Amino acid sequence: MLHDLQKDFAAIALSNNKAALLGRVQAARGTPERRLGVYHTNTIVSLTDVLKAAFPVVARIVGDRFFVAMAKVFIEAHPPTQPTLFRYGHDLPKFLGAFPPAKSMPYLADVARLEWARIEAYFAEDRAPMDPTQLAEIAPEMLSQVSFSLHPALRLIDSAFPIFEIWAVNQADHDVIPGIDFGHAECGLVMRRDQTVVQRLLNEAAYQWLRSITTGLALGEATALVAVGSTNFDLQDTLHLLLAEGAFTDAHIVSIKN
Repeated sequence: MLHDLQKDFAAIALSNNKAALLGRVQAARGTPERRLGVYHTNTIVSLTDVLKAAFPVVARIVGDRFFVAMAKVFIEAHPPTQPTLFRYGHDLPKFLGAFPPAKSMPYLADVARLEWARIEAYFAEDRAPMDPTQLAEIAPEMLSQVSFSLHPALRLIDSAFPIFEIWAVNQADHDVIPGIDFGHAECGLVMRRDQTVVQRLLNEAAYQWLRSITTGLALGEATALVAVGSTNFDLQDTLHLLLAEGAFTDAHIVSIKN
């Protein structure tokens, strides 16, 4: 049956499992094993190129030889499940976190998370950002009950390592990579603005405030929660930054239960 034939061929292309089709191939030149193996090789090469395009910084950090070998292991363990290749690779950050050869680079998985967040932001649904004057139209006594609708492209990223700095110094236009202090954490956001993906570092207080907002807390609740653990949170500066980045699409009043 055609379906069975396609399934057996996919097994060859993705995992190099030739058993089901080996007896059905006639080779005028070379062996049936080699002729079938060509499809597996071509598939691995093509999907490796997809991963390199999605994770260029990871590829630059580890080098081509490491990346190609790693990609082969990943592809065979995590073959595509959707026909849209731009969605392929979302499992790579988790895979890198458990990949023994990458153990000496504990930051690598988080760098991959940042790169995948950029992919998601780029392909996210497009919506108009909120007009900042919308907040000015809300009565001051009601501001604490404001809840924000988030832009679909917004992604939050945090790491125990300076992944934003690592990403920045590993761009193609940097011939020399400066020394990096790996002993500090970084957190921030990824957004798409005017069809361009941007990322911004946030201080810990602003990051925790925004994370609280993403869970559905109103402005007053999120601010009070952050104030418990931080004395340097500036709500006005944080709002100004997030509105400028287009992180919100709407603001509305919610009733807060006592």
